[in-house]
Amino acid sequence: MNLYPINQYREMKEMTLFIILTFTKISVLHYFMDLDRGLFLVSLQNLLLIFFIYGMVALSSSSRRRKIYWYVNFLLSSLFFIDAMYYSHFYTLVPVHSIYQLGQLGPVSASITSLVKPYYFLFFIDIIGIYMVDRRKEKVPSLKWSKKQRIALGTSVLISLLAVLGLNFRMAEATNGFYTPHSLGVINYHLYDGFNSFRRNTLDIVRAKGVIKQIEQQVVAEASSPKGFRLAQGRNVFVIQAESVQNFVINESINGQQMTPVMNELIQNDSIYFSRYYEQVGWGNTSDAEFISHNGFYPSTKSFSYRAYEENEFITLPSMLKDRGYETIAFHGNDGDFWNRENIYPSQGLDEFISLEDFSEDEMIGIGLSDGEMFRQSLPYLKGRDNPFYSFYITLTSHHPFTMEGLQDQQYEGLNVGAAYEGMVLEAYLETVHYLDYEIGKFIEMLKEADLYENSIIVIHGDHQGLDMRNEEANEQLTDFLNRPYEEKDMFNVPFIVHIPNGGMQEEVTTAGGQIDFFPTMANLLGVETEIQTLGKDLLNITDGFVAKQVHVSRGSFIDNEKIFIMSNDGLFENSRAWMIETGESVDLEACREGYERAIAEIEFSEYVMQNNLIPLIREKGLPYVLQHQP
Repeated sequence: MNLYPINQYREMKEMTLFIILTFTKISVLHYFMDLDRGLFLVSLQNLLLIFFIYGMVALSSSSRRRKIYWYVNFLLSSLFFIDAMYYSHFYTLVPVHSIYQLGQLGPVSASITSLVKPYYFLFFIDIIGIYMVDRRKEKVPSLKWSKKQRIALGTSVLISLLAVLGLNFRMAEATNGFYTPHSLGVINYHLYDGFNSFRRNTLDIVRAKGVIKQIEQQVVAEASSPKGFRLAQGRNVFVIQAESVQNFVINESINGQQMTPVMNELIQNDSIYFSRYYEQVGWGNTSDAEFISHNGFYPSTKSFSYRAYEENEFITLPSMLKDRGYETIAFHGNDGDFWNRENIYPSQGLDEFISLEDFSEDEMIGIGLSDGEMFRQSLPYLKGRDNPFYSFYITLTSHHPFTMEGLQDQQYEGLNVGAAYEGMVLEAYLETVHYLDYEIGKFIEMLKEADLYENSIIVIHGDHQGLDMRNEEANEQLTDFLNRPYEEKDMFNVPFIVHIPNGGMQEEVTTAGGQIDFFPTMANLLGVETEIQTLGKDLLNITDGFVAKQVHVSRGSFIDNEKIFIMSNDGLFENSRAWMIETGESVDLEACREGYERAIAEIEFSEYVMQNNLIPLIREKGLPYVLQHQP
């Protein structure tokens, strides 16, 4: 006896067709993601989830089932389209928290459209055909499953879901509980990401105690006559956060021209140059570079920090300077609500915020006001102040997609990269970085004319990488330019330059450090005794450099003075890579186990502190107390 009569049989055929179409698309996306390790299990999990989704539709008795199939297929195809576009730039799948950024797409529309490739539209190739065929078909009658049929199909659907959950639990044991798109696949990862966005992180007490012990040892080591302490005390502070600027441009030339002549000269005169300084941004990119630098804690792992921690209380570098008589002000040539800045800056200790709405839009390049115009128009806000000030500049012109369209400065001569890179992404990138360097030089001259130079400190630091090594075009061009493979040590390395006119200190610091170390390093130079223990280190007074990474690579990855450890993107420690920075020689993975555990512990502990708004309690009681009295 046939379990499914003719109308149910047709229903099963339609469901099977949509399952095959969707699974084909997801397999294409997995191929695009270079998902090869564990492909069978990942594919099986996602196939079971696809069956579960369409099976639930089939169990419905609605006469609109056929349209529901079509809508589900369209929604999943749209998700795959967005994933492909997002992955091409960020090398991960679009996260749930991106919903909160939909209102901010306008200013970066040029950057977004540059990510769209015509072949991404192949994800929709079946939808139009199915829609046209369905329009000619008669209305589907309301389907009445018999009890036996409903039990058979319902049991199959339930088993598929339970099988996925079982496989996920098995994977959790192998991956220390950290899932990635490569370990779960597309649909499974999106479901996990959605669940994780609303879940509070738990704290591993043993790991957290290890972090606190390291911090306490570090405080003792830094306590005795710290190097550079008060070297810039009482001076005005100019911090220039350089958009997408990587360290490989420093002291390098192309076609006989220096890429960054101004920064090169600064490094040689009254400056401290941290040559092994690495980005540690989270989902918020530029805004997270600000967050980690000013707070000394890691960005959120679930959303951009300026939204995730909007209601928190903070103790930041600007707020501590403000308590000591400084005035604080930030400048940015984009909309004030971008990355939620105008709402969170007061709690970050930045009292004044001058954004695009406050500037004259005389020269717009790329996604906002040109860096030159921002620098020029900022000076009237700073002249004549009675108190020292902390000024924070967020540059924009070197933002992806690296265009100089809109430039009006006739004096800027540009960078001639030569025929080898003409019309390539490397040329576009270097041109915008060269322009920023040129405008920094002009700005310094303006500061001298305004009598704001001698009693100031000028800080330049990169926010995040601009050219991803996983981008084939960028990788090929930089490998050719550098005459060696373009690697993680290049991609994550951003400049950190502290120029103190007549400060009497000229040094290159080669200790590995990251943006989390900005706060304590600057506090030491400015003579500010910190009111809170952060996770950062004063790079002038330590030798054991350590940098934990959490975006662009899997969590657990780290860089120290000697080696780089990159956690495998399938979440399995044994599939990871490690090598010596100087020689490229492979490193035994077990020699990286301690650093791997430390990287995870620091990020976990930071997330715990921020999710529970514990900064005020840490200031009052200290880190050990917070650990012993968990909320």
